[in-house]
Amino acid sequence: MAANYPDWVMAHKKKGTYINKVGDKYYLYAAHSEYVKDTGRVKRVCDGYLGRITKEEGFIPANRKLKNDPEVFEIGLSLTILSSSPLIHQGLRRSFPKYGDVIYSCAVLSYIYGEYSEELFKHSYLFLAFPDLSFPERFTKAQVTGIECGTRMLEECMAKRFGEELTRIRSLFPDVRLLKINDSYYLSGISEPAALLSKKYKIEWRNPLWQK
Repeated sequence: MAANYPDWVMAHKKKGTYINKVGDKYYLYAAHSEYVKDTGRVKRVCDGYLGRITKEEGFIPANRKLKNDPEVFEIGLSLTILSSSPLIHQGLRRSFPKYGDVIYSCAVLSYIYGEYSEELFKHSYLFLAFPDLSFPERFTKAQVTGIECGTRMLEECMAKRFGEELTRIRSLFPDVRLLKINDSYYLSGISEPAALLSKKYKIEWRNPLWQK
């Protein structure tokens, strides 16, 4: 917890930032708070990696200038859903040979947000999982029915796997983000409750391609 960080680390924590400890190293991130109407809670949203903190050198800014704006992808809940529902994915691919990945992705987005769109897709881990996916100009009635069916199956799948803890998972996991900065990927800070749940259910968000 932040309260246990050394003074030489906390000296660099300013308003609009937070610190994430990975092993024995400390990293500083920009962040802002958002009010979630459905839950009545305020959640922290990561806005980007700023640099690291050492006892000897203090704050060391990210050592490269930004080529472009950082990209942020929701990974916490979307990757959890993907890893929990491979049979649902396979079934939708059989039912929709050409658009199976689209139907499945829209069902995942619908489960998380209550809606689906190409814009939501582009800011989700789904965009990295299905890089060649293309949305149709308009969904057919059969495809919409497939998305609705897929969403219901995901609801049943997630409830069966996580039981009473599903509410906490749906609240905590969307805050885990993947940041793309100068073509490199960085996993955002993970709250202690989310980390404990991910360990309990063997959910791994880190990947050699983006582990930092």
